[in-house]
Amino acid sequence: MSEGARKNATSPPIDLMGAAPDLFERYFAFFRPGHREGLLPSRIKELARLKIASINGCDT
Repeated sequence: MSEGARKNATSPPIDLMGAAPDLFERYFAFFRPGHREGLLPSRIKELARLKIASINGCDT
């Protein structure tokens, strides 16, 4: 295991929602309606989101 991987394996998680609650509140107000409403089920939308992230090399 590399030094960087070892450090990441033992680092405590970062509480981003606690650090910027206003930002996350606004983000979820934007994200949730598009994710929960519409013609396609949320499950299909989430699979599409993960596929798009994978194609673009994003770790989500």
